[in-house]
Amino acid sequence: MCPRNFYGMKYNAGYPVTNIGLSDFQRVFTPEFVGQLNRVMFNGNLGDFNMNPEAVEIVEYLRSNNQNLDIEINTNGHSRDLKFWRQLADNDPTVLFDLDGLEDTHHLHRKGTSYKRVLRNAEEFMASGGRATWKMIVFDHNKHQVEQCRELAMQMGFSNFKTSNDGRDDAYVFNDDGSHSHTIGKPSYNKPPDANTLMQWKNENNPIMETEPKKYITCQAKKDKMIYMSSNGDIFPCCWLGFSPKTYDENLYHGNEQLKQLIGESKINAVSYGLEEVLKWFSLVQDTWQKKTFKEGRLYRCDLHCGKN
Repeated sequence: MCPRNFYGMKYNAGYPVTNIGLSDFQRVFTPEFVGQLNRVMFNGNLGDFNMNPEAVEIVEYLRSNNQNLDIEINTNGHSRDLKFWRQLADNDPTVLFDLDGLEDTHHLHRKGTSYKRVLRNAEEFMASGGRATWKMIVFDHNKHQVEQCRELAMQMGFSNFKTSNDGRDDAYVFNDDGSHSHTIGKPSYNKPPDANTLMQWKNENNPIMETEPKKYITCQAKKDKMIYMSSNGDIFPCCWLGFSPKTYDENLYHGNEQLKQLIGESKINAVSYGLEEVLKWFSLVQDTWQKKTFKEGRLYRCDLHCGKN
């Protein structure tokens, strides 16, 4: 149910398939900038950090410029060889391995990953001194396994076990050709549609203009002094705004067209313009919080994720 595909079907909704290289990463985040950070999280909106060919080198660069930095990597844990996991452990990040149940349930959400391979990679990482967390998204189909997963995590040497539930609990899952594979939870449809039917439904049900805005916005990014960088170097206040708004399909991620219009011709790419310059457009985001309605320009995504009554 992540936006990188369409409910399990391979589908690019308009995001660039790219990696941030080490040299560009260093250009954006100078040693001086890294030195004053508390935390860096690699938690891909549209990808997995481990797929970056220079992932280890990027972590090495961060660690070499800040020994006290909290480096956190969230990953499905399936990719790369054992050498990669040993090298990654050398630079002391915390890795959250996404294991959504045991072998008989994990694959229902983590489509295309091997449960045994993820455990193998986690074991190699921990055996090399790495700190690992078992992160489990709880669904109807795996909730009876939470305690078993917790016990297994402790037996294997995971430093922590955490559960997560972000509300994406119900979905039809599709094969690569768009046909129905299986169902998670209890979707609102009476019968499993094919992928094209679901796309059409999403196109016809845009909730933005029909939704009543919240009374006020408590911005998490502002509160925690965070910024988000996408894999092509674009800078946003947070991950919720960072879904390639200039190209990503509005019908699949409501609010992107609104954000695209707000950004306009603003400079948002830190590789091209530098971090100090691209942060200037953030003031446009804050200005929208004073708008009364979404039609007037109040940002739907800000309201959805940080709006409160």
